[in-house]
Amino acid sequence: METGEEPVAEARDTPLTPTEQKMLRLESRPFKYAGAKQEAIRALLNLSSAAYYQRLNRLIDSEAAEAFDPQLVRRLRASRPAPLAASSAPVRRSLPGPDTEHEES
Repeated sequence: METGEEPVAEARDTPLTPTEQKMLRLESRPFKYAGAKQEAIRALLNLSSAAYYQRLNRLIDSEAAEAFDPQLVRRLRASRPAPLAASSAPVRRSLPGPDTEHEES
């Protein structure tokens, strides 16, 4: 775990931690230039971008996050990339088998 990491709230009864609230507020801010958000993540939360996005994905699945800012959480859920398993499914191709007729030259 990185410094400053707290468990993600899982139920409505569990209020968001101060870090989780900062994460959601950060997601609602616009950033004017490339890299500004990554700088803010490091400065405000002391997390790498990878650790931040892992925690954010768990956080937006919680009821506590949805109760805190329903519109933001729904937007973040909708903007998540599709699971890799669905997009990288193997493609089945029909290969000629022994019962396929072949032209002989």
